Order: sequence, then structure tokens, then C-alpha cells
Amino acid sequence: MAQLLHQGKILLGDMHYAATPFETFRGLMFADSARIAKGICLVMRHRHDVRIAASVTTFFCRRPLEILFVNSQLEVVDKVVLPPWRASYTPARPAKFIIESAVGSFAGIAPGEHVEIHP
Repeated sequence: MAQLLHQGKILLGDMHYAATPFETFRGLMFADSARIAKGICLVMRHRHDVRIAASVTTFFCRRPLEILFVNSQLEVVDKVVLPPWRASYTPARPAKFIIESAVGSFAGIAPGEHVEIHP
């Protein structure tokens, strides 16, 4: 399990840290409300920030998701709420981490701010 912090405050204290390519691909597809509320940190497995590798889909999601895109310097580069069954979304800037959770989980975080991820 992992934690997401912003300005010293724990936003997600028990989020899943995706350790395999399958977990990264699946994200929160098919997840129930409790799992969505805990969140997940998807780590893009590449050497450098690559824009195309950070796209997400909400196919097979039954609820909207709030998503943070975070680069390798732990700066939030994009934040979006996606409805269920969205084909694809690519952030405005490259990202290394994608953090998915319930809508409202990232209140007070704006692009350009820094977060902490503790796996």
C-alpha cells in the first residue's frame, strides 16, 4: 500500500501501488466504491516522461474518476474528472505517475503543485 500527501496532509493513506503491467493496465476498471475511494497509483514503466504512455481510459468503470497526472519530479501536470466509459484521455504534459480515485479526493490540488508519493 502507498500514501499520497499534499502539503503535509495525507489525501490517500491506503492507496494501491500498481506493481505489474497488468495492474497498471487495469487501474480501477471493475472496481467497487470502496476500492475507488482508496485510490491507485499507476507507475508508467519507461525511462523518461513520455506523453503517449500516460493516457488513460475509463472503459468498464461504473463511476466517474478523478485523476492526477504527476511527472517524475512529483509535480502535478494535469488533473481531470473523467466520466465512465470515456475512450481515452491524454494529459497536457508528460507524466510518470497516474493517480486515480473518487471524485473530490484531490480537492485543493492544482496543476503546478507538488505532491509526495510514498510506496
